[in-house]
Amino acid sequence: MHSAQALTYSAGTGQSVVLTERYSPNRRDAGLCGIWYPGNPVLNTAWPPDDYSMHWIGLKYSAQSSPFVYAIVEHACVWDGFTLNWKYSLSAYYTDSNGVQHYESWTDWKIDDNQWLDLTIEVGSNGQDTRLAAKNTSTGLSYFKNIATNLGSTSGSVEIAVQYRHNESSRTDFVDARISDPDFGISANSPLNICPGTMDSSTVTLTSTRGFSGTVSLSSSMDRSSSYVSQYLFYTSLTLSSGGSAATGLFFSAQDNTNAQGTYVVVVTGASGSISHSTAVTVNVSYSNCVGGGGGGGGSVAYGTLITEDDGSKIPVQSIVPGMRVVIYDVPTDRRTVATITLVETVVTDSLLTIHTLDGLPFRADANPRMVLWVLTTDGPFRKSITLIQPGDQIYNFELGRWVAVTRVTVSLGGQHLMYDLATNQTAPGEYIANGYPDCPSRGCKEGPG
Repeated sequence: MHSAQALTYSAGTGQSVVLTERYSPNRRDAGLCGIWYPGNPVLNTAWPPDDYSMHWIGLKYSAQSSPFVYAIVEHACVWDGFTLNWKYSLSAYYTDSNGVQHYESWTDWKIDDNQWLDLTIEVGSNGQDTRLAAKNTSTGLSYFKNIATNLGSTSGSVEIAVQYRHNESSRTDFVDARISDPDFGISANSPLNICPGTMDSSTVTLTSTRGFSGTVSLSSSMDRSSSYVSQYLFYTSLTLSSGGSAATGLFFSAQDNTNAQGTYVVVVTGASGSISHSTAVTVNVSYSNCVGGGGGGGGSVAYGTLITEDDGSKIPVQSIVPGMRVVIYDVPTDRRTVATITLVETVVTDSLLTIHTLDGLPFRADANPRMVLWVLTTDGPFRKSITLIQPGDQIYNFELGRWVAVTRVTVSLGGQHLMYDLATNQTAPGEYIANGYPDCPSRGCKEGPG
């Protein structure tokens, strides 16, 4: 039996060709077992084979005189130490990028009668690379072969040919042939369980598939409006390289109000040209999520951050121990005091946010919406979540004694980042100094006299 289907493939666009067949070999003709053994010179292994010892699927480019790739299931009778049994192996017949034809063995005689195979030919890289795959769904084993082919550099018609022999008892469950355009996927961790009065974030990840590269615009929308909650994306566009991934944060905040409670669904949509995909994040806001106190104004500073001691010296945060005395500074009142470190905690986070300024060291912490820095506004100093700080904002640098402009904010989502939380015995308002910037202790920013 021979079937063919014509598809249009455009080289140079990143398209890929995918041909898949689910196939189960079965010869069962014991009388032929003495003939079809590996290496028998009587068998015709020239292309196309006419000895009925093969099953094949393949692709043919209309501008070429011969097929450029076929995946072949070869049949033979193999002595297993006790008796002769029908066994099957995989071979490949293909025309390489120089027009030279090849006939190569792919696996040994590993496949038994009646085992189902998923045979796949995938052509990518603008027709220059082909990946052959066979998964034995009966055993779970998979086999792969990568070869260099040539579909040509211009648009053309690709003939998809599927062939097998009538005199076999073999079965084909399905055959699928298609042209696949470059694409991307979008995902996000869900759900978020938030205590009223706090913020949390979900990591939104874009992944290139089939060679997609380019800029993806992002937008988010909530299933219902509420004046007690809000959500936003840290980045509203991401650039993907072929085979790569990129991520941003979806931040959700809820006011400390009973009316903020409820379940919300935020849909994040990524779009690039005619391609558009969405993912949903469910957010549960409830006071039942406030176990352990929740909220607070503190965050975690990164390994290597310099903490200012009471004598003005700087020490890396990883060297801080309880009992050390550090500077506490309150921006609105310009008041400097001293406090003792009472607790040092190490945490491993999956995010790293870095705020770069015109002067001074960068501020590095986890992308925790509850962590705040002092920002200068027309109404004076104002605490602002570090995840909301943008280039152009003015943040206070204690070591320089002035406000400095933010030039760039970067965030890395994923991986493992070592962070440190510090607690103090301070009784007056203010924050300890981290890389020059007043930073709230882990128990939160003190708002007034103790």
